[in-house]
Amino acid sequence: MQWYEFKVRMTPAARELLRPGEALVLDWHRLALCCAGAGESSLYVMKEDGARKRKGLVRLKGEDPVYAARVIFPHLAGREVNLDARKILGLRRFTSDLPGDFGLRAVMGRLSQPEKSAR
Repeated sequence: MQWYEFKVRMTPAARELLRPGEALVLDWHRLALCCAGAGESSLYVMKEDGARKRKGLVRLKGEDPVYAARVIFPHLAGREVNLDARKILGLRRFTSDLPGDFGLRAVMGRLSQPEKSAR
């Protein structure tokens, strides 16, 4: 993988719990006006029609309906992100393997370096 690329993969459980016509969105929420990149990431489900129409979201390559905010791309460069899901008390919960404080680490320049792969 190139240092500027990133991959997002869905587990079979996430594919199974995603309903027809829905997409997963990996979004970036700006938290500060002083720093353009200051923000936090989130993962949620929305109708794919709505995601397609929303400015700032890009459909990622692949068969899975996954969209990402354009502003999150620099923070994910060189990384592989795995999306998973499970049902808890009848509610679907989609999660990623990004650290809980991913946005803060990204803004402060404290993200761990992506693992180098021999591919």
